[in-house]
Amino acid sequence: MSSWPTISLPEGTLAVGDLHLDVFDVERPRLFREWCEGLGATHLLILGDLFEFWVGRHQLGLPGTAEIIRGVQGLVDRGVGVDVLHGNRDYLLGAPFEAASGARVFPQGVRCVARDEQDHSGEATLFLHGDELCSADRSYQLLRTVLRSRPMRALQNGLPLPVQLRLAQSLRRTSVRSTSGKAMQQVQMVPETAADLAASSVSQTLICGHAHRWREECGDALRWIVLDAWGGQRDAVQLCSGRWEGANSGIQFPPAAIR
Repeated sequence: MSSWPTISLPEGTLAVGDLHLDVFDVERPRLFREWCEGLGATHLLILGDLFEFWVGRHQLGLPGTAEIIRGVQGLVDRGVGVDVLHGNRDYLLGAPFEAASGARVFPQGVRCVARDEQDHSGEATLFLHGDELCSADRSYQLLRTVLRSRPMRALQNGLPLPVQLRLAQSLRRTSVRSTSGKAMQQVQMVPETAADLAASSVSQTLICGHAHRWREECGDALRWIVLDAWGGQRDAVQLCSGRWEGANSGIQFPPAAIR
């Protein structure tokens, strides 16, 4: 078995992905905090891209970050565990965010063996952000490896905040231009890669985000679910009787805020 971290998740756990909270935006961080205050789940698992960008510990002092931290802290204070995976936008999340929010951060994916209310073992599930499944896009995968390497992470974390912000904005513009110029099959998720990663973790189910569009495929060896972006019709899964079922997070945006 690969060395995926394995966590235990209780019945009623909600998993969502791709919230893309911009800390310079007043509205969405506030909506997130209010959503957390009304959340009835027993545990929250965020599958990456909680933030539109995360440039390091200096971001804790930016506008909007306090609202997001308050939302997560409120859940933790109520006994609701919060786990966050790295996304392609917030791969620098780490110890400073954990200390401020009370959440746990996982740099890669996590594996979970679900249990039902009678404590019977259910399906083994691998949770990923999802960008690692775009394996046909070799230039992106190379960039992903370089940016997340230890030396590059140390360099990025050590830069002054204004430089970090300019770098984050530049990377985002470059990503948009690059993606728009590539063939569709090059940037899509590859089913064979999903199957290989699930097999490496001895998991029967793989759940991820990143593509921002619901997808569920059930084969002989793998059940594969891709979530809508936060605010979409099927933007979550919830653990019910030992099985992950498609759900809606309940967040409602004003029409102008939907994107």
